[in-house]
Amino acid sequence: MKTVHIHSGGKTAVLTAGDYRAQIVSVGAGLAELTWRGRHLVIPHKPEEMPLAHLGKVLLPWPNRIANGCYHFEGQEYQLPINEHHSKASIHGLLAWRDWQINELTATNITLTTVLPPSYGYPFLLLAQVVYTLNEETGLSVEISSENAGDNIAPYGVGMHPYLTCNLATVDDYLLQLPAKQVFMVDEHANPTHLHHVDELDLNYTTIKQLGDKQIDHTFKTEGKEWQMRIIDPGQSLCVSLFSEQPWLQVYSGEKLHRKGIAVEPMSCPPNAFNSGTDLILLKPRQQHRLSFKLNGQYI
Repeated sequence: MKTVHIHSGGKTAVLTAGDYRAQIVSVGAGLAELTWRGRHLVIPHKPEEMPLAHLGKVLLPWPNRIANGCYHFEGQEYQLPINEHHSKASIHGLLAWRDWQINELTATNITLTTVLPPSYGYPFLLLAQVVYTLNEETGLSVEISSENAGDNIAPYGVGMHPYLTCNLATVDDYLLQLPAKQVFMVDEHANPTHLHHVDELDLNYTTIKQLGDKQIDHTFKTEGKEWQMRIIDPGQSLCVSLFSEQPWLQVYSGEKLHRKGIAVEPMSCPPNAFNSGTDLILLKPRQQHRLSFKLNGQYI
């Protein structure tokens, strides 16, 4: 049975399939909760509250950050609002706090859409859609798509900001595996500088190992094919996995959320791509782009 709750923060839809249950909020087209057999697979938040640290939000038309909120495109300079003042950056796009429209809802599926109109800092017209689908065998699938509905080429990037958790246990006990051999060093404002082998920054998790008290807030480059990132809490024998094909992955050890989960953000481009041009998507008029990933839990 489909359920929609309306509150001051937007609308909340509840999806169920087998042992999975998800809550989706219309503000930011966000993932507010995902459980399997009653255990949390992402850090949840109350739907009627504004969550900390962009919990579960969709990030577009750029993920992560744009240094100084400023970029040049086709001979023009554009200035965006600075919304992370300590790093002097514009972070996480323009739609994380926009109320999206629920266009379709069933017991296991929800489609949300919105229009991103042109603005002074981003004078491009986008149509965006997010589809969440629950499957009792494979878990949660997410597809984020955007179409350039304007007349000019638009710079574009996309990501999402779930925090994976093993039922809110402290991450120090987690075993972590990351499908990446390269990682960015960052400057004093968290902007990427140079790619390094993960061994150089002591961030090699290609072979699963315990996180301990390690603090991570880095951008990893994946291998360019479908990959699996996973966390395991041996005490619960619980494993949470994220699957995607995106070339970039931001990982954050969740200090803002008391290390109860790890942010795992599949991204189409790295931070500051609007300035570096690295994997920046140039959406032509009527062209579409899609990002997808899956989340599930299991006992091991």
